[in-house]
Amino acid sequence: MAYIFNICCLIAAGICVWAGVRFWGNYQKSKIQQFKNFSIGFLFISLAYLFLFFPKIILFNSFWIQIDFILVDLSFLASHLFLIPVVLSFSEKFAPLQKRIPQLLVLIGIIYIFFNLFFFSEAVPLKVNEVLSYWKNGVFWLHSILWIPLSSGAAVLGSWLLLSIKKVQEKRLFWKLLFGGMAGILVFIAGILFWYFKFFNPSLEILNISGVIGVLGFLFGVIGGAIFQPPRETWVKKII
Repeated sequence: MAYIFNICCLIAAGICVWAGVRFWGNYQKSKIQQFKNFSIGFLFISLAYLFLFFPKIILFNSFWIQIDFILVDLSFLASHLFLIPVVLSFSEKFAPLQKRIPQLLVLIGIIYIFFNLFFFSEAVPLKVNEVLSYWKNGVFWLHSILWIPLSSGAAVLGSWLLLSIKKVQEKRLFWKLLFGGMAGILVFIAGILFWYFKFFNPSLEILNISGVIGVLGFLFGVIGGAIFQPPRETWVKKII
């Protein structure tokens, strides 16, 4: 029970690596920029989950675990740097934001690094019945300012994809949006549970449930993104 979350993180990292490699192969064949962005975005997510796997397994020192947590947040932020422009490219009305959002994310990343250097504090061990369950980010308020919007972004994206299903007639695109939408909702739930566990209730069960839901979310995302691919002309003309 104590290592289920870590195992889930390793599985999620593997799933995202597989997705990243598959999207890169699609990019090499088609030269469609969305595939390239998806590939890089998933590889950054795999890094984030790999970093989440390290505490209790490889890292035990609170100083290095805090560095690890900072790298987790920056990896998730970097994934949004590549994934959000892809999502915005699916609709003409969001086209003006395709350059502004990445610029904003880069600025947020720089500010986040500066604040972590200025307010640096070592990670805090979280124990359940005197048994170490996981660790808490030493600058938790700053972690929360970044973590909650990033997790909520997955919920917004998932809801938007699910609502877009009614506009779709092509069968493969329908399944793509359905799995993609469910993935966004599940990732949001997993992210919030992980944050809730560290802030309100350090329960091993909540930690493990967040890990399992996160794996399911990314598995659904890979199914929707890598298996149910719409025809090439759909990507070129925009998905939605």
